[in-house]
Amino acid sequence: MRRFFYNQPNLLQVGSTVPLTEDIFHHWCKVLRASMGEQALFFDGQGGEYTVTLKDVTKKQALVTINDFNPINRALPFTVNIALVMSRGERMDYAIQKATELGVSSIQLLTSQHGEVRLKADQADKKLAHWQQIAVSACEQCGLNIVPNLLAPKAVSDWIDEPAGVPTSTNVTKLILAVPPDDSGVVPPCNQIEGNDIEHNDIEPITPYTNPLPHITNQFRQCTLAQFWLLIGAEGGFSEQEITQAIERDFMPWQIGERVLRTETAPVVALSSLLTLHQTLTLAQE
Repeated sequence: MRRFFYNQPNLLQVGSTVPLTEDIFHHWCKVLRASMGEQALFFDGQGGEYTVTLKDVTKKQALVTINDFNPINRALPFTVNIALVMSRGERMDYAIQKATELGVSSIQLLTSQHGEVRLKADQADKKLAHWQQIAVSACEQCGLNIVPNLLAPKAVSDWIDEPAGVPTSTNVTKLILAVPPDDSGVVPPCNQIEGNDIEHNDIEPITPYTNPLPHITNQFRQCTLAQFWLLIGAEGGFSEQEITQAIERDFMPWQIGERVLRTETAPVVALSSLLTLHQTLTLAQE
């Protein structure tokens, strides 16, 4: 059954009849040539989804009857927010699309010292609307019913230091997907999962090179709804100053594998890793 985002919150009510939005009418009735009696799923971003039946189709408009409501959201069993330095073109589109499919809750757009994208005032709103639509389309495809919120661009340093920016709750684990090299120029492999990591409950004091995985697993065990912030740089990576500032604000460096990931790949790998780790712990406890 096809899914559509109905961008008029609170208008969908079981038993009511509502008009299609212009976008849905064009896509469903004009492009896909839907006929009366066909059914689809509508969601408005407030949670849950509605089964609707198409009726009264004309050349310019159509109506649907709201049949029933399903409260399912298909969200992750934990919360992940991403702070992502903007990149150019399709790379940014891909990162937002795949992060949405994997269940991200919000995406804070950032600029950085080595980032290549600087949006002018007249570009920001247009770009933000474009990326928000990518998130909507990804939700339509993958089955999520709550659309992640995309937040207007800020500089990394400003966002980290802003009181309302990154939560300080003990339930929030903050990770930066970068590890500064040591004096020899070698990046410490912080992603190695030792045999006793999953069973380790005593979290050691966090240092720039502490493996964050014991802390992550501890959060999964202790919190009903664990929360994560992932800070991800663009092609040029973060500057030493930005990495130092993030670590001072309790971001733990997380180097995923020995390879250098592209900026559009990093959110996919990080979200997949968190989900896999959570599922592994859940199965081990059953």
